[in-house]
Amino acid sequence: MASPGNFNDTLYRLYEHYVGEPESSKDVYGYWVFILGCLIAFVGLVAFLVMYGGGAMETDYIKVAGILGMIALTLCLFGIVLMLPVRKRGIQASVLGMLIAFAGVSSFGIVYPDDWRMYGGDYTIPVITTYAAGIAVLAGITALIPAITGQKGKYVAEEGATEDPPVLTGDALDGAQFAAFRDEDGDWQWRILHLEALAASMEGSLTRPDAEADIEAVKSEIGSAGLMELTTSAFRLYETADGEWQWTLVREDGSVVARCGDAFADRDGAEEAVSFLKDRGPVADVIEIEDAAFNYYEERDRWHWQLLDDERRALAVSPTDYGSKADAEAGASSFVEDFEDAGLLSMDEVGIELLDTHEGWTWRVVDTDDVELATAEDAYDSRRDAEAAVEALLPALEEAAVTVAGEPTYELFTAGHEWRWRLVGRNERVVARNPNTAGTYQEIEETTDRFAENVEDADVFEIDGARYERYRIGEDWRWRLVTEDRSVIAASTEPHQSADAAQAAIERMREQADEADLIEFEQSAFQVYEADQGEWRWRLIDEDGNVLADSGAEHGSKSEAAEAMMTLKEQAPNAELLEIETAAFELFVDDGDWGWRLIDDGGKLIAEDPGSHPTRGAARQAMDQLVENLDTESRTMEAAAFQTYVSGDDWNWRFVLPDGTVVAENEEAASTRDQIESEIERIRAVASSAGRSRIGDVFVQIYGSDAWRFRLLDRDRTPVATGADTYDDRDAVHEAVDELTSAASEAPIFQIEDAVIRLTNGSGWSWELIDSDRTVLGRSGITAESRETATELIDELRHLAPLAGRVDFDVASYELVSRESGWSWRLIDENGAVVAECAELFETTDGARSSIEDTRDLIPSASILEIDGVSFELHDSGDGWVWRLVDEHGETMSESTKSYQHRTDAREAMTAVKVHAPDGWIEFTE
Repeated sequence: MASPGNFNDTLYRLYEHYVGEPESSKDVYGYWVFILGCLIAFVGLVAFLVMYGGGAMETDYIKVAGILGMIALTLCLFGIVLMLPVRKRGIQASVLGMLIAFAGVSSFGIVYPDDWRMYGGDYTIPVITTYAAGIAVLAGITALIPAITGQKGKYVAEEGATEDPPVLTGDALDGAQFAAFRDEDGDWQWRILHLEALAASMEGSLTRPDAEADIEAVKSEIGSAGLMELTTSAFRLYETADGEWQWTLVREDGSVVARCGDAFADRDGAEEAVSFLKDRGPVADVIEIEDAAFNYYEERDRWHWQLLDDERRALAVSPTDYGSKADAEAGASSFVEDFEDAGLLSMDEVGIELLDTHEGWTWRVVDTDDVELATAEDAYDSRRDAEAAVEALLPALEEAAVTVAGEPTYELFTAGHEWRWRLVGRNERVVARNPNTAGTYQEIEETTDRFAENVEDADVFEIDGARYERYRIGEDWRWRLVTEDRSVIAASTEPHQSADAAQAAIERMREQADEADLIEFEQSAFQVYEADQGEWRWRLIDEDGNVLADSGAEHGSKSEAAEAMMTLKEQAPNAELLEIETAAFELFVDDGDWGWRLIDDGGKLIAEDPGSHPTRGAARQAMDQLVENLDTESRTMEAAAFQTYVSGDDWNWRFVLPDGTVVAENEEAASTRDQIESEIERIRAVASSAGRSRIGDVFVQIYGSDAWRFRLLDRDRTPVATGADTYDDRDAVHEAVDELTSAASEAPIFQIEDAVIRLTNGSGWSWELIDSDRTVLGRSGITAESRETATELIDELRHLAPLAGRVDFDVASYELVSRESGWSWRLIDENGAVVAECAELFETTDGARSSIEDTRDLIPSASILEIDGVSFELHDSGDGWVWRLVDEHGETMSESTKSYQHRTDAREAMTAVKVHAPDGWIEFTE
């Protein structure tokens, strides 16, 4: 009987003989389990055919075939799981699935056919479900889970993830590996291998075939790569994949000393550069710039200057060219003199420049491109006066209103602390204004509204001497007697219910005043009078006409009133006794001011002086004016109206509201009545629809038709400044005005005396030194990212320029360059173009100087080689020496995975790669 060990060996040997070298024991077991499943399936098929042909019962051969087939499928799937790279947890889950499937098989053998499909207990669904669950576990682990989730890490092991050392997977640069192999007797032996990553690819490949092709290309070229054939230093010329030519200077050991500054369009250009280096490199001087220095150079027979810092950045350059070197030196000297004391001018959008002209001081608005936007209209006696005018203008300009010439507009403005308005017509004439002021903007707005709302339908009337006017306030009517200049001679003392009632009051006042006597009091007096209802009263009046006492009661007859009065008279024995038989005018004084009133024959006040007068004579004169105009005409003031009148020899108008308020008057007088009436008609046409604008100390007016312009006007409409440019349409001039007003508050005020540094922002912040004629004396050679950085550069230049020395770049010169990791050098020609750059870095300037000396020694004996194949290069990376494998185009195919302390170490590693890489095998890991 064979032992388990012999049986196991037999399985292994059969697998190795018929299949191949197994990677693990589960590959062997999986294979044989799969074969077993296939054999059981075959036996099940044969049993089905034999029993079916032998006439056995249907249930018998179905049962046998079903059990064998179910077992066969289960074993086949489990065998596949074992052959796949499945993790331990996957094997465990598969075993569980196989057991569940076998449970389903056993259940089928028990319940079929007595309790199968519509017989007995009918356990068809539970049995099939149990078996299907087991099969699903097996199938899911092997195929479905990786396919659905896209992950095979949970149950299926990643290929080679645990078998390959980190050096092969790119996770380490060196490591060890056990190599197992069969000896000549067929027994397994093993060795420990030291693995080290010597080189790495420069770029990744999208696919495995691409990577394999790149590796094959390196393997085929690396053995024949150059370097080993070099016996002296050499210039290596090569054409890049882009069709450009470059060169490198290498030592005899292949290490790169220098490379070209720029690529060349053709080989001739590269060879000329090498020839230049061979001619000039050995004798070129080393130049150094301490802080800053001026460089003068010739270009196309014209001379230029530039101010360089110690990093050879051009802080300043000449704005133009010069005919000779002496002229360039004079230009640089002039630049230094002007730059040191020049002011800094920084404009965001616009600036205000003060100018000294033959007419006096004036100013203008310019933008960042020095384009004149507007010029002042006036000249000033001194610079300070011009500056003060601008300082007052700029804050007002920021919120300046914008009006359009030719469009009727109510302009509302302040006069001191009060508000006024004026109406500007289509011809830019002021055609109306308010005669009175208002305390607030809202009040002045209301007056314009009242004028605009009533102007179209307003009547036109004239007052010859004086006229009675009946007018309504609310529901009550009143009357007044006004003169041509709107002075009120007399006014009603009480309201009336209608215009007719007011007219009746006027008639009564006329009758009473016509018969009225003038009562002038020398001393106090008693009056007895009959009231409206026929009752009698008395009152005591002092010498100023003031009522001191009143009867306070009504009496049936005159005698009763007199008797009651006499009781009080005993207390005022000197008072006169007056009996009122007719109406009377009374002159009286109140708080030092005189006035008059009309008392009818019943003692009732029917008219009074609407004003006050400083003297009795003035009050009496006003009373006489009433008497003189008693019989004048009367009109009803139900709506606002234009009143025309003559002042001197000219005609004028005023706009009167029903309550007598004058809200508008003409600006200019007319010579005839017809002219003033025509003017009123023109005002009707514009006043009702005119716009409204709130005017400050200054406002902007745009004007034009085909070509548009703008100007600044002050509160009195006096021109302050005029725009210098014209615009194609109204929108364009509006946009220009908006830009000007929005930038006004930040606009600097400046004057160019000798020179000024103008800071501008284009693609970056830069500056120009300009004089008063806008001649550029110098400009920045570099741009800054921000205003602050540009200002710092200017401050630095103010310090460096006066101390700057002079450097003369010969036909070729070496220049020490500071890098982030150390010092290097470059060779430049007389125009400052970089001819060659050092390929190495040094910790100090002494190391860079030593490299220059070595380069001088290498150049004369260096040969010129054209690279037509793959070659090695040694480089100093700053952290150590590295090697690279470059193709015929100078593109790096591979490089060392680490840097070496010494050049010989890097060379030895490179040699090892060159010797062993052509025969190296390719192994892919994921």
